[in-house]
Amino acid sequence: MEEETLKEISARFRAMTAKVKLIKLIGKAKHEYDSYDFESGAKSLQEAYKINPENPVVLRGLGCFEQAAGNYEKAIEYYLEAAKFSDKKEIEYTLIGTAYYIQDKLDKAVENFNIAIDFNDDYDRAYEGRNQAMLENHIKILDLQESLKKYL
Repeated sequence: MEEETLKEISARFRAMTAKVKLIKLIGKAKHEYDSYDFESGAKSLQEAYKINPENPVVLRGLGCFEQAAGNYEKAIEYYLEAAKFSDKKEIEYTLIGTAYYIQDKLDKAVENFNIAIDFNDDYDRAYEGRNQAMLENHIKILDLQESLKKYL
């Protein structure tokens, strides 16, 4: 019985050590991202991913690094993966909406901002993103109408 208890204690210590290391790596990656050291930040998050590949903060962060590098589809893949494990899916869908917005895929951006709002109708960032995408889409339509008037 005593041997089993020692195994349980050992397992708990390993889990705590892994969690501390994970938190430290996430903090390091955040600092590196804020310092525009994207390469180091991505490496830190890759290490964190090895510890816990289902951590939504790690997956979101990897998506942000991909987005900063212009790899929008890969970023969206990470955000979708993060959403599988997240309790705050509005964050992931807002990030997806933002990735589409940056690519000027405004309809897809609005669609994802709306999904974020469905998950949390108090999430201001989703409303802000959706409103901006809708406004830009409307401006494009007005510009197109003006162009058509000139040709008619």
